[in-house]
Amino acid sequence: MFEDFVKNVKGFLMSPVEAFKQVGTKSLGAAYQYYTMLLIIFAVLYGIVTLAVGAFMFNGYVQQLSMVPLIGKILSAQLAKFGAFVMVSELFYVYMVFLALLFGVFLVGFLLHVFVIMMDGKKGVRETIKTTMFAATPGLLLGWIPFICIIGWVWSFVLLILGFRDNNGLSFEKAVFVAVIPVILGLIMLVLGTAVVSTFLGALVSLLPRPLSG
Repeated sequence: MFEDFVKNVKGFLMSPVEAFKQVGTKSLGAAYQYYTMLLIIFAVLYGIVTLAVGAFMFNGYVQQLSMVPLIGKILSAQLAKFGAFVMVSELFYVYMVFLALLFGVFLVGFLLHVFVIMMDGKKGVRETIKTTMFAATPGLLLGWIPFICIIGWVWSFVLLILGFRDNNGLSFEKAVFVAVIPVILGLIMLVLGTAVVSTFLGALVSLLPRPLSG
């Protein structure tokens, strides 16, 4: 099983077109096992990085606070007591990310399949979910590295297009449409949501009493 896992990882990184052809006959369960193994590796490495960065930043805040004249040492000593709370909170955050990715991949697959149907895709929703899981390979392998993670997820996006073309029987143009349209819709929702919140907060601020001049 481990040998197959390593082989699939190398395949999706080095020759994704051939890799998608080789996993085309695999079951959804096998795809989920592969995805889960990648996710566990990602979660462990992401947790280590998150704890390291969090500890570095927290200790930096404590040291900066200790430099404040008169009360700095007292305040920094009190703040240092929250160190364990910060670490546990970060572990909880990493665990929630793990659960979101573990179960969310099915929701993403279902949503993407709506657009596969729109493009007259011939394969079922299982193939779409499998494609989504296998395409996540570079994103999960590089997603724990700050800044480099962007390359990984862009790479996964490209694999998603190739997977829709090869595994779902879509033309390249239709595969791009299936992958891009949900992103555009999500960005529109983000912009509109931000506009709603900003206009609402602006209306609340306008209701606040203003100080009398003079």
